[in-house]
Amino acid sequence: MEGAKVTKKNRSKPRPGKPTADTPAVDTFTRTALSSDLTWLPDMMAVGKPPLTAGAYAEAYLADPGEWYWTTLLLHDPSEIVLKRVLAIIDQAQLPGHEQALGQLGAGPLEDMMSEELLDHLQHWLPFTPAMRHALSQVRMSVEPPVLQQRLKAMLLR
Repeated sequence: MEGAKVTKKNRSKPRPGKPTADTPAVDTFTRTALSSDLTWLPDMMAVGKPPLTAGAYAEAYLADPGEWYWTTLLLHDPSEIVLKRVLAIIDQAQLPGHEQALGQLGAGPLEDMMSEELLDHLQHWLPFTPAMRHALSQVRMSVEPPVLQQRLKAMLLR
């Protein structure tokens, strides 16, 4: 291709969201990514408490979701941070026992973030655990576009 003319039409431009040589194709919402990058943990020192480990945070939320709901509000933190917290909590949840916390996560942040992008991230969690299924069952899907409803339904059937 030596001597090929670069024009506007054939000039390679990175597409948003597509991996390039500078950006590896790593989804930051996988179990591995959550365990290796803990920047999503709440800043406990800001509220005068000692820092928590990922496991301790998930256990605390599951034990008392009313006390910890503020850590999953989209008003305080960006959606990618909140989603990482939600996924980490759901990953530690068990049924029976954590229905209240899972319901709160489903009807709260998961419902608020429901989109094609969210479902793209959740692909990495298939097949869903009973805890993830329970949380997603609490999302009010009747207000979402039919194509999104169908996609989530298909994911839940896997």
